[in-house]
Amino acid sequence: MKNWLLLTTFFGLWLSTQLSSGLQDYLAYSFILTFGVLHGANDIVLIRKQYQNLNTTGAIIPYILVISSVTLLFFFSKALVLAVFIVISGYHFGEQHLKEMLTNSHWFHKFLFTFYGLTILFMIFYANIVEVQQIIYDVTGYLFLSDYIKMGLYINLIGLSISVALLKFKKVLRINLVKELFMFFVFYIVFNVASLLWAFSIYFILWHSIPSLKDQMEVLYGSSKPSYLMDYVKTSWIYWAVSILGLLILYLLLQNHLDYFISVVLYVLAAVTFPHVIVMSKLEGK
Repeated sequence: MKNWLLLTTFFGLWLSTQLSSGLQDYLAYSFILTFGVLHGANDIVLIRKQYQNLNTTGAIIPYILVISSVTLLFFFSKALVLAVFIVISGYHFGEQHLKEMLTNSHWFHKFLFTFYGLTILFMIFYANIVEVQQIIYDVTGYLFLSDYIKMGLYINLIGLSISVALLKFKKVLRINLVKELFMFFVFYIVFNVASLLWAFSIYFILWHSIPSLKDQMEVLYGSSKPSYLMDYVKTSWIYWAVSILGLLILYLLLQNHLDYFISVVLYVLAAVTFPHVIVMSKLEGK
């Protein structure tokens, strides 16, 4: 599958040289609102699959409690929610990419997942440093210095290197370092050529959402054949539609205050991502 993903990544890179930044962003939005939102729209079904005696109400309640907790934390500290959101997203990206390379469980693998995902995110941040600084300022009111972003990238690269070395020494991690370094090189080029949103969507959709959809279909239907995609959509479309409708309502209400709209959307994504990561982590654990 990774060969196909790599070829599609190169196609996305080629598109970024052919399209204006505005068109890249519109294309990114379309993929994020379809595949991106869809890959997290079946959490309730997945919870019920894990706990087969649980009804829909029982599955929804803890999900809502987590979202409510994140919302309350948002009113306490926007900067803290953003920071935790980035760390949790980093862990989630790393888990999706590296889980199959573990021969058995080890307590340090959580650091491996986190450092990997954060390295990807900070590569994107560093390649689009001015835009990222503005977004952080709009969301939190704090000016995040470029040196901090550069430092974050270096720290996570070092942490990733130590994690890989330790887990390979423990014979827990089975990884082709040449292939992984080549992929990092490709990501580096993509992140520096594409617009911020298009660069993020190339990684988020191709290397996270689509593999996650494949994993979820295997859990739900025992196979990830394309024919099962319609079954997946049938069980998730209502949650997907509600998510899209909610974002549309937010946009209409805040269209004259787009900076504030971006802040709200980020925190809505954070609130939804937290329980999604919990669901997927338990799924991977099983």
